[in-house]
Amino acid sequence: MSRMKPGLSLLYLVGSTPEQMFSAMERLGEECRVWELVDDGNLKLDREIMEKLEEYAASYRFEYSVHTPFTDLNIASLNPHVRKLSLKAVGESIEKAYKINAETVVIHPGFKGPLEYFYPKKSLQVNLESVRILLEQAENLGVHLAIENMPRGNWALLSTVEEFEVFFSEKPLEGLGLALDVGHAQTVGQVESFIRRFKGKIRHIHLHDNLGDKDSHLKIGNGTIDWASTIKALKETSFSGYLIVESVQEPYESLKTLKSMVQSLTLKK
Repeated sequence: MSRMKPGLSLLYLVGSTPEQMFSAMERLGEECRVWELVDDGNLKLDREIMEKLEEYAASYRFEYSVHTPFTDLNIASLNPHVRKLSLKAVGESIEKAYKINAETVVIHPGFKGPLEYFYPKKSLQVNLESVRILLEQAENLGVHLAIENMPRGNWALLSTVEEFEVFFSEKPLEGLGLALDVGHAQTVGQVESFIRRFKGKIRHIHLHDNLGDKDSHLKIGNGTIDWASTIKALKETSFSGYLIVESVQEPYESLKTLKSMVQSLTLKK
């Protein structure tokens, strides 16, 4: 049975202070129980923040997912020093997620670098090796790991349905889920294709809008995504999990819109 749980990413506050983050969470405590924590920027998860998050989970009955850090990191880097640093940062974030009982941990795939021209497909191989390492760590901790599809771009390793079909064909990745970013999928024109093709593999959803041309993280309804069809497809494929609003423009209004759409669809027989 499908059970979709709307929530809100704190990406829109990543340049703010932890105090502002907690203030927003308190203010929306009755309306939003599911939060995606962004372990980056000013909101990087340190001991003090994590302790307070645990208190909030108990007081407000909050549930969490964690988006691992991504600034200046590349797990597919052909520079071993950069790759090592990236794996360390993401690995530490997975441990933090475990400590605060996060439901899901989201990672970005790596991306192509300047040497891609000289070493075709080498970045794909390094990316796969890195994901295997992170997945093993997550599984040892009992944490659910999900990899996110990237927006369209020459730098991207994993952005289309076809690229993910090849990627997920690797048997050692059987325990890895897909964090479907609907906005990113829109930039390659494959929103419904992703939903239908990876039914049962999608563990987590990011939702934000755009015009199909770039990854602009608009308010839901301010772009060209067919949201009614998208939510319907998720229901028809029995998706159960978090629906995380990742709009940086009017995130609260986007959450209200999403909750209304989910409720409306749930009421229909």
